[in-house]
Amino acid sequence: MNNGNYNNRNNNNTNFGYEPEIKRRYTPEEVGHDKFRKPVTRQHRKRHRRINVGIVLITVVFAVIIGVCAYIITSGNRDDVVASINGETTKEELTTPIETEPPKEIKVTVTDEEMHMGNLILVNYAYPYAFAESETSQIVTVASAKNDNYLVRDNTIQLRKSTIEIFNGMMDDMFAATGFNSLQVNSAYRSYDDQVSTYEYYKNANGEQYAKDYVANPGHSEHHTGLALDLNVNRGGAISYVESDTDCEWFRNNCNNYGFILRYKPEKYYITATKGETWHYRYVGIPHAQIMTDLDLCLEEYTDYLKVYTTDTYVLTYDEGTINKVEYDPELDVDYMIYYVASQGEETVITVPNFAEYEISGNNVDGYVVTVSK
Repeated sequence: MNNGNYNNRNNNNTNFGYEPEIKRRYTPEEVGHDKFRKPVTRQHRKRHRRINVGIVLITVVFAVIIGVCAYIITSGNRDDVVASINGETTKEELTTPIETEPPKEIKVTVTDEEMHMGNLILVNYAYPYAFAESETSQIVTVASAKNDNYLVRDNTIQLRKSTIEIFNGMMDDMFAATGFNSLQVNSAYRSYDDQVSTYEYYKNANGEQYAKDYVANPGHSEHHTGLALDLNVNRGGAISYVESDTDCEWFRNNCNNYGFILRYKPEKYYITATKGETWHYRYVGIPHAQIMTDLDLCLEEYTDYLKVYTTDTYVLTYDEGTINKVEYDPELDVDYMIYYVASQGEETVITVPNFAEYEISGNNVDGYVVTVSK
């Protein structure tokens, strides 16, 4: 009967206050007594766990590492990131060149042989021509390179090719200005052997004193350089001289603007040791021919005149036709700047501006002339 009553109470939620939905926990006093008594419901206390600081730090560090790795993978800049974290210079900083301004000056080295080469070499009774192969190889016949605005005595006359080209330009301008084209190249380049023959010819024809006055000794003639030419006027066989022919006035007044000078003036005989030759013209270049004309200097005088102009003192300037001397500055804003550099032996180091055109010519005596132009 007890089992039946138990079952009945089990099936009826209202008997004895039985509530099967509530989880019960019996007290020790209830165990073994009336198992049908309503259990005592006790309130459970929640336990509060302490936060483990070490675990938190490890988690944070781990998260940072994961983030950095992800950034490295996506950016591809592993070296830069690692360097940045360590406070080091990044790879980009190491490979980026430091921007600096280019130098205003550069150094140029020339040899002792070059002292005997160039448009300003002085060749006279005291200083012989060096016959540099690089210069004599430029000699060509005038007939092969001339234009139609002047004449040449015959097809054997030779000159340096660069001299012919400049002379051609002057003759073009002369013909355009005057319509005159009867100027003739009568004599020009001579080899050493040619000069021997020329000297002997005038010696035998006019006497030795005449030869000394008008013909340079072999090796000492400007005609060796390919920069000198003797001119006359040929009107169908009638010969006259440049200095006295009225149709050559334009030439006399303008040849210096093309770099040519009348080399042997009668009044300079005491310096040049050569009697006046009103037919002998020499190329020295621009602006040197203009300066020599303005100052009335022969080449011997001009060679000495330039020696006082150096980068350590003052340089010579020629700007819009005006001659001046100023302190050296590689950025001088003038048409031409000229200075002298003494030979230092087998090799000479010359300072020149980095951002301008320049030309270096030996003087065939003791140094070099630097001509800087815009």
